[in-house]
Amino acid sequence: MPSLVQMQRRMRDKGVTVLAVSIDDSDDAYHRFLQHYGIDLLTVRDPGKTSSALYGTFKFPETYIIDRGGTVRRKFIGPVEWSDPEIVDFLSKL
Repeated sequence: MPSLVQMQRRMRDKGVTVLAVSIDDSDDAYHRFLQHYGIDLLTVRDPGKTSSALYGTFKFPETYIIDRGGTVRRKFIGPVEWSDPEIVDFLSKL
């Protein structure tokens, strides 16, 4: 999560927006997590897991790279190091 927050800060001027979706059942747990880890991202809570069903999410975390036209360009399953040069290059070219 820290590298995702850093990537968002670095690439915000290039039009990259991160939307983090939490499936926490507890609103309190969701807010404690955001506060404890200083999450400075656009976040939503989806306790009904509607987004998981919509995107076929089966393992957490999963990350979807969606371009400006709404097309899913890439899906990452599991943690990602968002400062990896290959990832930064990929995102810069969208």
